[in-house]
Amino acid sequence: MRRQSGAGALAALALTCVFGATLLLSLAAGAVVYRRVSDRVEESSGVRVSLSYITAKLHAADAAGLVEIKPYGDGDAVFLYQDFEGLTYETILYIHNGNLMEILCEKGWEQDPEFGEAVSPARSLEAAEPEKGLLRLTLTGPDGRKQTADIYIRSVG
Repeated sequence: MRRQSGAGALAALALTCVFGATLLLSLAAGAVVYRRVSDRVEESSGVRVSLSYITAKLHAADAAGLVEIKPYGDGDAVFLYQDFEGLTYETILYIHNGNLMEILCEKGWEQDPEFGEAVSPARSLEAAEPEKGLLRLTLTGPDGRKQTADIYIRSVG
């Protein structure tokens, strides 16, 4: 019987180690790419969800009647009014300290912007009425990306 030399076994072991190292490096690179994509999608979806939240609130308040755009907090704000048992309440959606905030109070009460409830991170909210009954909202996320929504207010007529 012929005896094998250790060179063949050593070559097979070295090839297996190279394959294993390559596999681990490709997995690590894939994890880094996945994390970047995941972070980007999360940041982008945060702004979209925040803008969807504002538009849903606008549509709900529009059925009741009154919507107004005024400065509040760190820029523009959306004021939504509703009557309940003879009192008028206002919901204010605004930006303060890097967050989209919401506050509900009786109309006319002076509230500090810090008392609102944080909804999501956001850098700025720009609201305009380019024509009667049309609101244009531009929300800037924490990463600087902007999302815009145009909403027609039915209660304006």
